[in-house]
Amino acid sequence: MNQVPCLDWGDARHFDRTQDRPCCLCGRPTPLRSHAGEPVHKVCAEDWNAAQSAEPRRYTVATKARPQQYDVGTWRFHNDGPVTDRRIVVLTPVATDSPPRVVDIDVEPGQRGLFAA
Repeated sequence: MNQVPCLDWGDARHFDRTQDRPCCLCGRPTPLRSHAGEPVHKVCAEDWNAAQSAEPRRYTVATKARPQQYDVGTWRFHNDGPVTDRRIVVLTPVATDSPPRVVDIDVEPGQRGLFAA
């Protein structure tokens, strides 16, 4: 039995609440949309990905934490999950002024936190 990877389409952009359209693969109505806006059932897209082994694939970016790349589907139907582009995001520290030091004023014990106008 072949195992078909499930697509992660958790983003609301994959759901059209205004109308159902015919699935581009099976023809039955669906509110789901692919990344390109094609009306398609998630299961139909998963089956299409499994049947189209020669189609260009998308892969996760290898990092030190996850050195192995994972197939996230074809370019036509792919996951929302991991980042699949080749751009490397590098976060650089930004110099900011430190917050002012808290100054303790002479307050009688038990009166701390009370302020008078």
